[in-house]
Formats: sequence, C-alpha cells, structure tokens
Amino acid sequence: MNLQPRMEKLISAVSDGMYEREEIIAVALLGALCGQNTFLYGPPGTAKSLISRRIACAFAKPAYFEYLMNRFSTPEDVFGPVSLKALKEDQYLRKTQNYLPKAEFAFLDEIWKSSPAILNTLLTLINERIFRNGESIEAAPLKALISASNETPEANQGLDALYDRFIVRLMAGPIEQPANFDRLLSSRPTAA
Repeated sequence: MNLQPRMEKLISAVSDGMYEREEIIAVALLGALCGQNTFLYGPPGTAKSLISRRIACAFAKPAYFEYLMNRFSTPEDVFGPVSLKALKEDQYLRKTQNYLPKAEFAFLDEIWKSSPAILNTLLTLINERIFRNGESIEAAPLKALISASNETPEANQGLDALYDRFIVRLMAGPIEQPANFDRLLSSRPTAA
C-alpha cells in the first residue's frame, strides 16, 4: 500500500467521531511520527486528552503515560516513586516503570500548573531523551509528548525553554457547527 492512502486511512480511523478535530489530529500525528512534541491550547472540554489517546493508539501498543498536573503534583507522580529498597542501600533511585521515563507516548494535561521540580526534569527528558535516575543516566524511549492547557506560560517564569520544545502548537477550540455538535451528542462511542 502506498504511504499516502495508508496515512489517509489512519487519520480517518483516528479521527472517527472527532468532529472539527481532523486537522488537529493529522498535524499532531505528523508531529508524533517526526518525534516532535505537541502543545494543545484550548478551553476545557475540547477533546485535548482524547486527541492524545487517539494519537497513541495509532501506533502498535506503545507504552503510554498520562497525568493531569496541578500545583500539588510531585515528581513521584510523573517520574515514579523513590525505591525504598534502593534507599536502604544508600541509593536514590526511582521506580520508573509505568511512568513518564519509560513511556513512548505521553500526555501531560495542564502542564503549566506543575511545580518547577517537575518542569526542570521534564525539560531534559523531552529535549535530550534522557532521564537521570540517581547516579545513572537512562535513555528515555519517548517518541512524542503531547501537552495541553487552557493557558500559555506566564512571562518571566522561566518556562520559555520548555515551551520552545513544543514545536507543534495547535488550537483546540469548541465545536463551531451546530450540526456537528448535535452529531457528537447523538453518536455512539467509536471503536477508536
């Protein structure tokens, strides 16, 4: 099968039932295929997290991580808990399995609400695809990170470097066409 029809079929399957989101999905998928990170900007309820889940489903069983950030989020929530067994041996290691350092695809919702400790570690992880775990440096299999928020980072908060790592920036606004909104409300859940 030629690449173009294959991609059109994939985008169509991932976009099924996602009214007025087809272009966002196509561009975010292209970003993921290129190993680029995507930032989705828009108000609550505009399918930003669903878009991320659908993008991840376009790949063969990827390790996927998702987390809703808030001002009380800790590094343990995102990077994994500290290993008590390792602490007894005077080592500071995180148990990273099923957390962001081991994910191939990830979604971080409300990214700008998290703590500086998370954001600083995140910068290295998404920029260099490495995670410092204690004294060792682990390669992170992260192919693409999709983040979302209904705000952009405030000026003079030291977040410019992280924001710059999101090459793909897309607006996810509310559904504009009343007919599409009616179809969304009356449609059944899709296989995607």
